[in-house]
Amino acid sequence: MKCLNEVSEKLNKFGGALSGIAILILGIIVTYEVIMRYIFRSPTIWVADISLLLCIGSVFFAVGYAMKQEAHIAVDLITGRLSYRNQVLFSVINLIFSAVYCSFLTWKGAEVAIVTLRAGEMSAFGFRFPMAIPRGFIPIGGILLLLELINQIVTGIFQFINIKEREEAKNETWLTKNLPPLVFLALLAIGGAMCLSKGLAPLGLTFLLFVLIFGGTPIAFALGLLGLVGFQYTLGGGPLLNHIPMVSFNILTDFIIVAIPLFIMVSSILSVGGVGRNLFELASKFVGHLPGGMGVATILACAVFAAISGSATTTVLAIGIIAIPAMISAGYERKVAYGTVAMGGVLGPLIPPSLFMILIGSITGDSVGKLFMAGMLPGIMLVCFFSIYIILYSMKNKSSMSKMNAAPWKERWGSLKKSFLGLLTPVIILGGIYTGIFTPTEAAAVGVTYGLFICIFIYRTLSLKKLWQVIFDTAKLNALILFLVAGAIVFGQVVALLKIPDTVCSFLASLPLSPMTILLLALIFILVLGALMDEASILLITYPILHQIFVKHFGFDSIWFAMVFVFTLEVGLVAPPVGINLFVVQGIDKTAKFEEIVKGVLPFVIIMIASILIVVYFKPLSTWLPKLIG
Repeated sequence: MKCLNEVSEKLNKFGGALSGIAILILGIIVTYEVIMRYIFRSPTIWVADISLLLCIGSVFFAVGYAMKQEAHIAVDLITGRLSYRNQVLFSVINLIFSAVYCSFLTWKGAEVAIVTLRAGEMSAFGFRFPMAIPRGFIPIGGILLLLELINQIVTGIFQFINIKEREEAKNETWLTKNLPPLVFLALLAIGGAMCLSKGLAPLGLTFLLFVLIFGGTPIAFALGLLGLVGFQYTLGGGPLLNHIPMVSFNILTDFIIVAIPLFIMVSSILSVGGVGRNLFELASKFVGHLPGGMGVATILACAVFAAISGSATTTVLAIGIIAIPAMISAGYERKVAYGTVAMGGVLGPLIPPSLFMILIGSITGDSVGKLFMAGMLPGIMLVCFFSIYIILYSMKNKSSMSKMNAAPWKERWGSLKKSFLGLLTPVIILGGIYTGIFTPTEAAAVGVTYGLFICIFIYRTLSLKKLWQVIFDTAKLNALILFLVAGAIVFGQVVALLKIPDTVCSFLASLPLSPMTILLLALIFILVLGALMDEASILLITYPILHQIFVKHFGFDSIWFAMVFVFTLEVGLVAPPVGINLFVVQGIDKTAKFEEIVKGVLPFVIIMIASILIVVYFKPLSTWLPKLIG
């Protein structure tokens, strides 16, 4: 077992390094293409091909590393409350399910790669390499992932045996000990039987989805496994099983999707490179003298960093690690400090660029530039509302939050000078997109190159050791997100073939309710899901169906609906028990109590829900700017 663990550790760490380096190279060569096109008037003919190779490799080389780092998203709302023995047992069961999906992905991926090699299929652009190479990355990554899954399964079985031996003296019946996994397996059997019945297959897949997710199966694997079940048992299997690797391959070769690993790397570079610290210092110098000024500075710093990274988690980490100790040492109530940082993170997916909007654009084909712009005014509105609340709270409580001295203008200008290059990052990214100079993917690549340049050569905050941290952090998060996307697309194919969206649309159309009332009910459903699951999973599972219902069936504006959906989804980032920002804040300050953080975010959540209603009923707030760009 030790030997297996060591082999998996070394191979998957090597895979993680390859993945992060691939993303780094991807950013540099796409920037090179932009330079050659605009400065030397000599566009390349090979960058698109190499980008395809690097994007596919960056996901599958690191997916085992992400599993090794326990990064894949799972819901432990129920399993986390079981006995330790049953937690280990559920973990082993779920790892076996994950290994089944991984085995089929590897097997069918290898078949597709071999068929492609025999057919002599070449890439479409100038570099002209065999398409068997990028398709071969799928089985290679599958083998690395399967190796780690087997390692964890074996480890879990030994843990379970040891626990069983220690617990033999306890006066518990066999049924009492094993009731939770027996119920889990029984529910799976019921769902499986429903899937085998043609008329009940859509209901069975939906039932199994919730059983697997709330039974603790990592969501990417649950979605992929259900896609496998749907293709094999509901739709007849056979050649359809080749859809599993091919759907994953096709979505990851979408040039819009390539922006995701690049934006992840931008945020990691600037976070590790200390740009967040500079932004917080700048905001503090300019607004720190206001009542609650340091809290307002935190919100402003989060807004600017969100405009760089597009990531909620990275925003909370980059700003919170400086802002939380600063606010507490300045006399802020702990709950206010925690709540302010946690809520500042929700600005990440709202203020452009937004990883969620990139995902939506890849699902629906909507302009990512317009989706970005839809979040600008609602995001600014939320910054204003949060800041006003902090100021009013400070004035009402007359605490030391309002007693900071105004910084001299010399210090303000010095801080601005220090932060100026970091502040240019969102200007370059968004300015390049909206002037038509860059596509979103090219803008992200330029952001990577620019971030490396200022952090290595100007600020000198990014050492070789820290660069390796950036490489591994990016590889892990990229594999987590895009492997989840691949699993969701596989599942979505089954959902579409079973015509589940059409059935739901017909049902909703028959209800004696207005489309707006149905929308509000759907948003309440999203709010509830947001408290139970992570937001990326909710988006990938529900958005294709909801888009079909509200945009294609009811005729709502696609850009407006995307903004309403993402705005609602963001409440889940701070909604207990699963709100990820709450745990990120707790990770920053180990002394923070979960109850303190929840109390701190509740007033902000109320503000956010009120803001959602404003966005819903005042449509120009999210549609005016997108219309300006055509």
